[in-house]
Amino acid sequence: MGILSREDAMTSRGKYAMIEVDVTEWGPIDAEIDAETGKPEKTLVYVRELSGREKDAFESGLVSIKGRKQKLNLEDMRARMAVLVCCDAEGNAIFRPEDVEWLTKKSCRPLTRIYNAAKELNDLSNEDEEELLKN
Repeated sequence: MGILSREDAMTSRGKYAMIEVDVTEWGPIDAEIDAETGKPEKTLVYVRELSGREKDAFESGLVSIKGRKQKLNLEDMRARMAVLVCCDAEGNAIFRPEDVEWLTKKSCRPLTRIYNAAKELNDLSNEDEEELLKN
């Protein structure tokens, strides 16, 4: 077992974990139809791990402050997360911040699957959201 040094951390591989998520509802209109099921072939997207800065920024966006009151801001939460975590096989973002607007108008099922995968991959929990309100 080795002890991590500053230099080791700075020069580490820096590769983010990624998982595939089914977003078939968002697939191309002309997607191939599976002969056995009669349904379109699966369309997948990669969901990646967040950097520390990205996670902090996302979490801070979950809290709105008015005067002395803090309130959980869940507006467009799933679409905001999708913009941060959806990527190609090399880890490059496939969405831009301005895509949040139209993503909120897409089917909620793929958005929810993306959000749930991102929560699991990035150690986000409902307790974390509640904790944000306490601080």
